[in-house]
Amino acid sequence: MDSEGPLGTSVESSGGRPWCGYKTLLAKGNRFMAQPKIGIALGAGGAKGVAHIPMLEALDELGITPHRIAGCSIGAVMGALYASGLSATEIRDKIARLAITRNDTMRGMFSDSKISKWMGMIDSDFRRGGLIKSESIMAELCEDRACETFEDLVIPLTVVATDFWERRAVVLDSGPLKPAVRASMALPGLFTPVEIDGRVLIDGGTVNPVPYDVLTEDCDVVIAIDINSGSTAERGSVPGYFSAIFGAIQIMQQAIVEQELRARPPDIYIRPELSDFRTLHYHKADEIYQQADAAKQELKRRLAERLR
Repeated sequence: MDSEGPLGTSVESSGGRPWCGYKTLLAKGNRFMAQPKIGIALGAGGAKGVAHIPMLEALDELGITPHRIAGCSIGAVMGALYASGLSATEIRDKIARLAITRNDTMRGMFSDSKISKWMGMIDSDFRRGGLIKSESIMAELCEDRACETFEDLVIPLTVVATDFWERRAVVLDSGPLKPAVRASMALPGLFTPVEIDGRVLIDGGTVNPVPYDVLTEDCDVVIAIDINSGSTAERGSVPGYFSAIFGAIQIMQQAIVEQELRARPPDIYIRPELSDFRTLHYHKADEIYQQADAAKQELKRRLAERLR
């Protein structure tokens, strides 16, 4: 059942909760107020990407709707969910329903089908270039979203991927949404590369881990969220196989971001202090949330200062 909301917004009832009405209302309401256009870029970082959720909660708690969102890799996933109309709290709930945590009992994992969901995401055809099917993850996260294209989103979104053969960044902000997000998160060796318009695309974090630069022309205040914090491992210890591979990627990403920060820093740069969570450590989401809380409070403080 649809009803007419304030400012002419259409609110669609679904179990008593509007699908994306409140964010549509805020987006329209912001146009009537002399507020700066705020853009937020959500960076790459595997499971550490759940730290983006507290940052988005900061926006919700301040009543701020971004003018545009940019995302790369896991940041593209979180950005797409938020831009579709979900609140940060609803995104947190989605992660909780999908991730296997220490609080899950064996009976609970089977009754909630968590194990079968993750088993179904494994790509048995390793010749495709990845171990996990990104389309399965996107299907789980977007099961109740009707947004199939960028144009369907409540908030404009830009995602960054990498053209494997041209060795350069590819900016995607129109057309089919899910293939673009899958391309942006296609970490080599883990997720299968994605073909779009004849181009083979992989994780955007290989060239632009925190893509705040795509927001500068369209936004008055640019926020960059960098979740690739330094390692807390004991110095001198020899990393294992996966730690060496993904650690090398993080070193490369950190070097790229540091160079960008020197050349053209964003208005607000936030880097949560996170421990050594590996790429697939989604079962440690609660720990990541706790460690990201200080950065969330910093973001709220700095935004409040900007908006005075």
